[in-house]
Amino acid sequence: MPEQLSKFTNHTLQEENNLFAYSFLPGTLFVALLWLIFLLSYVTGADLVWLGIQPRHFFGLIGVITSPLIHGDLLHLLSNSFPLVLLSGFIFFLHSKVAVRVMLLVYVLSGLLTWFIGRPAFHIGASGVVYGLAGFLLFNGFLNQNRGAMAVSLAILFLYSGLFYGLLPTEEKVSWEGHIAGFAAGLVAALVYGESLIRKRRAEYVPPGVVQLHVSNTMGSLYNHFHVSYQVHQVRDKKSYQYTFNTVTGQAAALTKKAPVSSNRWTRNDKYDFEE
Repeated sequence: MPEQLSKFTNHTLQEENNLFAYSFLPGTLFVALLWLIFLLSYVTGADLVWLGIQPRHFFGLIGVITSPLIHGDLLHLLSNSFPLVLLSGFIFFLHSKVAVRVMLLVYVLSGLLTWFIGRPAFHIGASGVVYGLAGFLLFNGFLNQNRGAMAVSLAILFLYSGLFYGLLPTEEKVSWEGHIAGFAAGLVAALVYGESLIRKRRAEYVPPGVVQLHVSNTMGSLYNHFHVSYQVHQVRDKKSYQYTFNTVTGQAAALTKKAPVSSNRWTRNDKYDFEE
């Protein structure tokens, strides 16, 4: 029994580890795309600033899609790369069912809000997306009032406490409007797609052949042990089964329709009732 159960548990833990590792893959690929675009523009000397968001200009709407892909310098790109990988990885791991929709909503909505409230200049960089992802994780915890989600929210506050500083108009060349737009997009995503970190997992099947050790102290002074092989089904009707226990062999015999004997009486072959 312990050997079979340990294999089943290790298999589940291995799946969780693989899921956690693969959760950071989408963010890593996106950051790799940002670095590729930056290197190509640096090598060719191309100026891609015109692909940024130009607020309240019709052709400036193209920046909603392209502006997060463009960065002004190496420091700008480095400051966004690690948060993008980390925050997107947490979202894909903790909210896998809605992660893609959250990413798309934050990406597009942060750009649209920047287009509405931004100063008349070209706004570039993925900072708005970073603020949106952080805002989603932060607001989701407070809105769901769940311990696990609250722990993630507090971790975001601890790791990215400087985010609030970026919401203020402290530097002329920094798009604080994009930061506010991204933070607001994160709030909207939390309201629309927020979910508790307590996952509603489907009932897992116990593999046939896994034998559990059942102990009962109602069998008399001998305190006998017996083995029952069973399989747990996801959907099942509540049924009552009766087994005949043989105190000589220590095994539960086949099903029987006879009425169960009270556990206060100890006989050679007692009957016990089990509820599934």
